[in-house]
Amino acid sequence: MYLRFFWILLIVLVARLSGYGQIRVSRIDINRWVRENFTGQGVVVGNIKVHGNALSTGAFTSSNNILEIQKGLVLSTGSAFLVAGLNDKSNQSYSFGDAESDPDIKKYVKPNLYDVSLIEFDFVPLANNLQFKYQFGSEEYPEYVGSTYNDVFAFFISDDSTNQNIALIPGNNVPVSINTVNHLVNSKYYTDNNVFASGGRREAPGAIEEESGSFFGGIWGGLKSIFGGSGKESAEEKAVRANPELLKKYRSGIYRFLQFDGITKKLTAQAYVTPYKKYHMKIIIADVADNIFDSGVFIEDKSLTATPDTSQFNFADYSGMEKLADSKQILSGKKLENILPDTVYLRDANIYFEFDKAEVLPSEMRKLKSLVAMYTRLKNKYTIRVAGHTDSIGNLQYNMALSRKRNQAVMSAIQQIGSIDDPIEITEDAFLKPAAKNDTDFGRMKNRRVEIFFVKRD
Repeated sequence: MYLRFFWILLIVLVARLSGYGQIRVSRIDINRWVRENFTGQGVVVGNIKVHGNALSTGAFTSSNNILEIQKGLVLSTGSAFLVAGLNDKSNQSYSFGDAESDPDIKKYVKPNLYDVSLIEFDFVPLANNLQFKYQFGSEEYPEYVGSTYNDVFAFFISDDSTNQNIALIPGNNVPVSINTVNHLVNSKYYTDNNVFASGGRREAPGAIEEESGSFFGGIWGGLKSIFGGSGKESAEEKAVRANPELLKKYRSGIYRFLQFDGITKKLTAQAYVTPYKKYHMKIIIADVADNIFDSGVFIEDKSLTATPDTSQFNFADYSGMEKLADSKQILSGKKLENILPDTVYLRDANIYFEFDKAEVLPSEMRKLKSLVAMYTRLKNKYTIRVAGHTDSIGNLQYNMALSRKRNQAVMSAIQQIGSIDDPIEITEDAFLKPAAKNDTDFGRMKNRRVEIFFVKRD
């Protein structure tokens, strides 16, 4: 009998604890996490600031596809460490304090804000298409859809003149929130995780037991489920019980591992930006109208990226600019045009020619297209200079004429590619400024070239 009782106890405990192993949340140094995980994918980040209780943020991992995002950062209006585990509460709540305000969020909601958690930082994108991926979940789902308890979050991007929220429903300009993505509206972006027959009561969270989301809290919950309590109903036992029929419906769902009663699909926040320009980002989440029923946003690790998107109107290719501009200086407030050097020598800026020829090869024409694209971004500050060179075979007069022909071929190709009206400065150097020794075939090949560089205007 005792052996049978032991195995029943063990099975219950394992079942109870299994939910705590699939989503794991750990404490982090948030400044360090942002620096290490938001920098490097075409974005440079600095000047990081954090607001909110330290418990409201953490690094998470998700196994077995419980979340569509496997790893990243979680921000919560309650304790980030309570978002994981069996969904056995219809109204998980953890409050940090009194009402707050935020000027950006107030544009969207009128009631008071509570439990605000935010991260903000400056960043410099190195390409034009900025995006990152996220999921938003909440205990407000589904019973408070359409109410004033419209817990809100946003990803604000701003510069000197604009401020926009890029956490939008795909295909339109509507911000993602409880009231805009749910089981009734835009449901294709929503996953229901409500296993309760009816909604919970909106009561202040009161004292939160420290062990409620811990390993030992799970053991204690398992023991209480077998032996019962002291005869008095605890606050947790008063919560709305799970509906057996809904549990069957969600048998393959996420209710065993995630407290939130609903969560969006993985969505992408996206905006077109100007490369090598300073921007500010604010990631913010808050309870609305009261300080209960937690919400949270999961942001995918290393998904903050800036990549070239040639489909954008007036697209400009900034590849190679990292060799010229120090993004940290832009973070400090300097403009790109003010930190560029007086003379710009570009990578792959030499156009090479065959022996005794002045025709631009197809391989070199590709390089010219990239150089012209860069010049269109800098032409207000720079003029183009070309300098023709030859190897040392032949006399100086002949090679001066050859270098002139090569210059003319390059200038003609530049005009053909970019219709540039600016005068082009010309230098003919023949073999007087070799890039390599002329005593080998390889050296002579390196000398048969036209150099292109940009010189600042007076």
